[in-house]
Amino acid sequence: MFNLDAFVDQCRKLAGEPHAPKRVLELMREVVADSAAVKQGVPPLGPNVGVLDEPIFRSGELTVLNVALRPGGLSIPHDHRMWAVIGIYEGKETNTFYRRTPEGLEEANRRTVETGEAMLLGPDVIHAIENPLATPTLGLHVYGGDLLGAERGMWRSEADAESPYEVAQFYSWCRDRALARRATLAQPAGG
Repeated sequence: MFNLDAFVDQCRKLAGEPHAPKRVLELMREVVADSAAVKQGVPPLGPNVGVLDEPIFRSGELTVLNVALRPGGLSIPHDHRMWAVIGIYEGKETNTFYRRTPEGLEEANRRTVETGEAMLLGPDVIHAIENPLATPTLGLHVYGGDLLGAERGMWRSEADAESPYEVAQFYSWCRDRALARRATLAQPAGG
Protein backbone atom coordinates (compact mmCIF):
# COMPACT_ATOMS: atom_id res chain seq x y z
CA MET A 1 0.00 0.00 0.00
CA PHE A 2 1.26 3.46 -0.89
CA ASN A 3 2.26 5.67 2.03
CA LEU A 4 2.71 9.35 1.16
CA ASP A 5 4.96 10.14 4.14
CA ALA A 6 7.22 7.18 3.35
CA PHE A 7 7.38 8.27 -0.30
CA VAL A 8 8.44 11.79 0.69
CA ASP A 9 11.04 10.38 3.12
CA GLN A 10 12.47 8.17 0.36
CA CYS A 11 12.62 11.13 -2.04
CA ARG A 12 14.40 13.22 0.60
CA LYS A 13 17.01 10.52 1.11
CA LEU A 14 17.51 10.03 -2.63
CA ALA A 15 17.81 13.79 -3.29
CA GLY A 16 21.16 13.85 -1.50
CA GLU A 17 22.62 10.82 -3.27
CA PRO A 18 24.59 10.59 -6.52
CA HIS A 19 22.35 10.20 -9.58
CA ALA A 20 19.38 11.52 -7.56
CA PRO A 21 17.14 12.31 -10.57
CA LYS A 22 17.42 8.78 -11.99
CA ARG A 23 16.91 7.22 -8.56
CA VAL A 24 13.79 9.32 -7.93
CA LEU A 25 12.52 8.36 -11.41
CA GLU A 26 12.94 4.66 -10.54
CA LEU A 27 11.05 5.20 -7.28
CA MET A 28 8.28 7.13 -9.04
CA ARG A 29 7.86 4.41 -11.66
CA GLU A 30 7.54 1.83 -8.91
CA VAL A 31 5.01 3.95 -7.02
CA VAL A 32 2.70 4.97 -9.90
CA ALA A 33 2.63 1.40 -11.21
CA ASP A 34 -0.04 0.94 -8.51
CA SER A 35 -1.93 4.12 -9.37
CA ALA A 36 -5.04 3.12 -7.41
CA ALA A 37 -2.98 2.90 -4.22
CA VAL A 38 -1.44 6.32 -4.88
CA LYS A 39 -4.88 7.83 -5.44
CA GLN A 40 -6.02 6.41 -2.09
CA GLY A 41 -2.86 7.62 -0.33
CA VAL A 42 -2.80 11.21 -1.59
CA PRO A 43 -5.26 13.75 -0.16
CA PRO A 44 -7.86 14.58 -2.83
CA LEU A 45 -7.87 18.04 -4.37
CA GLY A 46 -10.94 20.23 -4.64
CA PRO A 47 -13.55 19.42 -7.30
CA ASN A 48 -13.14 22.72 -9.17
CA VAL A 49 -9.39 22.71 -9.65
CA GLY A 50 -7.71 24.12 -12.75
CA VAL A 51 -3.98 23.67 -12.92
CA LEU A 52 -3.32 23.29 -9.23
CA ASP A 53 -0.08 22.48 -7.49
CA GLU A 54 -0.67 21.38 -3.91
CA PRO A 55 2.64 21.31 -1.99
CA ILE A 56 3.17 18.09 -0.06
CA PHE A 57 6.78 18.79 0.95
CA ARG A 58 9.11 21.74 0.43
CA SER A 59 12.74 22.35 1.36
CA GLY A 60 15.79 23.88 -0.28
CA GLU A 61 16.73 20.49 -1.72
CA LEU A 62 13.36 19.03 -2.69
CA THR A 63 9.76 19.91 -3.54
CA VAL A 64 6.96 17.34 -3.84
CA LEU A 65 3.66 18.48 -5.34
CA ASN A 66 0.29 16.89 -5.92
CA VAL A 67 -0.73 18.30 -9.30
CA ALA A 68 -4.18 18.34 -10.86
CA LEU A 69 -5.00 19.37 -14.39
CA ARG A 70 -8.66 19.96 -15.11
CA PRO A 71 -10.18 18.49 -18.27
CA GLY A 72 -8.76 20.33 -21.26
CA GLY A 73 -6.41 22.35 -19.05
CA LEU A 74 -3.12 23.53 -20.47
CA SER A 75 -0.21 25.66 -19.40
CA ILE A 76 1.98 28.22 -21.05
CA PRO A 77 5.62 27.31 -21.72
CA HIS A 78 7.74 27.50 -18.57
CA ASP A 79 10.92 26.16 -17.05
CA HIS A 80 11.89 24.79 -13.64
CA ARG A 81 15.68 25.34 -13.66
CA MET A 82 16.07 22.09 -11.72
CA TRP A 83 15.42 18.42 -12.49
CA ALA A 84 11.87 17.16 -12.16
CA VAL A 85 10.25 13.74 -12.05
CA ILE A 86 6.63 13.58 -13.18
CA GLY A 87 4.46 10.59 -12.26
CA ILE A 88 0.84 10.27 -13.37
CA TYR A 89 -1.55 8.34 -11.15
CA GLU A 90 -4.74 9.21 -13.03
CA GLY A 91 -5.29 10.50 -16.55
CA LYS A 92 -2.84 11.73 -19.14
CA GLU A 93 -0.41 14.67 -19.41
CA THR A 94 0.87 15.75 -22.80
CA ASN A 95 4.15 17.66 -22.69
CA THR A 96 5.31 19.95 -25.48
CA PHE A 97 9.05 20.65 -25.24
CA TYR A 98 10.68 23.78 -26.62
CA ARG A 99 14.11 25.10 -27.53
CA ARG A 100 15.14 28.74 -27.54
CA THR A 101 15.60 30.53 -30.88
CA PRO A 102 16.32 34.19 -31.73
CA GLU A 103 12.60 34.58 -32.51
CA GLY A 104 11.36 33.02 -29.24
CA LEU A 105 10.57 29.37 -28.65
CA GLU A 106 10.35 26.57 -31.17
CA GLU A 107 8.64 23.24 -30.55
CA ALA A 108 11.25 20.51 -30.26
CA ASN A 109 9.33 17.42 -29.18
CA ARG A 110 6.19 16.03 -27.53
CA ARG A 111 5.68 13.27 -25.03
CA THR A 112 2.58 11.98 -23.30
CA VAL A 113 2.72 10.43 -19.85
CA GLU A 114 -0.27 8.27 -18.93
CA THR A 115 -1.60 6.62 -15.78
CA GLY A 116 1.12 4.47 -14.24
CA GLU A 117 3.98 6.16 -16.10
CA ALA A 118 6.71 8.60 -15.09
CA MET A 119 9.36 10.71 -16.82
CA LEU A 120 12.43 12.74 -15.92
CA LEU A 121 12.95 16.35 -17.02
CA GLY A 122 16.43 17.89 -16.96
CA PRO A 123 17.13 21.28 -15.39
CA ASP A 124 17.21 23.10 -18.77
CA VAL A 125 13.85 21.82 -20.07
CA ILE A 126 11.22 24.31 -21.22
CA HIS A 127 7.79 22.75 -21.59
CA ALA A 128 4.03 23.28 -21.58
CA ILE A 129 1.60 20.70 -20.28
CA GLU A 130 -1.91 19.77 -21.35
CA ASN A 131 -4.64 17.43 -20.19
CA PRO A 132 -6.27 16.19 -23.42
CA LEU A 133 -8.95 14.24 -21.55
CA ALA A 134 -12.50 15.06 -20.46
CA THR A 135 -11.56 13.96 -16.91
CA PRO A 136 -8.96 15.37 -14.47
CA THR A 137 -5.33 14.31 -14.65
CA LEU A 138 -3.58 13.76 -11.32
CA GLY A 139 0.15 13.46 -10.76
CA LEU A 140 2.95 13.52 -8.25
CA HIS A 141 5.79 15.87 -9.21
CA VAL A 142 9.17 15.82 -7.48
CA TYR A 143 11.68 18.63 -8.02
CA GLY A 144 15.38 18.75 -7.15
CA GLY A 145 15.20 22.04 -5.25
CA ASP A 146 12.79 24.63 -3.90
CA LEU A 147 10.55 24.99 -6.94
CA LEU A 148 8.24 27.45 -5.17
CA GLY A 149 11.11 29.80 -4.29
CA ALA A 150 13.23 29.44 -7.43
CA GLU A 151 13.75 32.12 -10.04
CA ARG A 152 12.19 30.69 -13.18
CA GLY A 153 10.96 31.75 -16.59
CA MET A 154 7.67 31.64 -18.48
CA TRP A 155 6.45 32.63 -21.93
CA ARG A 156 2.96 33.94 -22.70
CA SER A 157 3.31 32.40 -26.15
CA GLU A 158 6.08 30.82 -28.16
CA ALA A 159 6.70 34.15 -29.96
CA ASP A 160 6.95 36.25 -26.78
CA ALA A 161 10.06 37.08 -24.80
CA GLU A 162 10.77 35.24 -21.57
CA SER A 163 9.17 36.76 -18.46
CA PRO A 164 10.11 36.08 -14.84
CA TYR A 165 7.85 33.39 -13.39
CA GLU A 166 5.10 34.92 -11.25
CA VAL A 167 2.36 32.64 -9.93
CA ALA A 168 -0.71 34.84 -10.48
CA GLN A 169 0.41 35.85 -13.97
CA PHE A 170 1.23 32.23 -14.84
CA TYR A 171 -2.29 31.06 -13.96
CA SER A 172 -3.87 34.03 -15.75
CA TRP A 173 -1.93 33.31 -18.95
CA CYS A 174 -2.72 29.59 -18.66
CA ARG A 175 -6.44 30.42 -18.39
CA ASP A 176 -6.19 32.75 -21.43
CA ARG A 177 -4.40 30.03 -23.42
CA ALA A 178 -7.03 27.42 -22.54
CA LEU A 179 -9.90 29.77 -23.45
CA ALA A 180 -8.25 30.61 -26.79
CA ARG A 181 -7.79 26.91 -27.52
CA ARG A 182 -11.44 26.16 -26.70
CA ALA A 183 -12.61 29.03 -28.94
CA THR A 184 -10.48 27.71 -31.81
CA LEU A 185 -11.80 24.17 -31.35
CA ALA A 186 -15.41 25.44 -31.24
CA GLN A 187 -15.17 27.16 -34.63
CA PRO A 188 -16.90 25.34 -37.47
CA ALA A 189 -14.63 23.76 -40.08
CA GLY A 190 -13.70 26.25 -42.79
CA GLY A 191 -14.74 29.20 -40.60
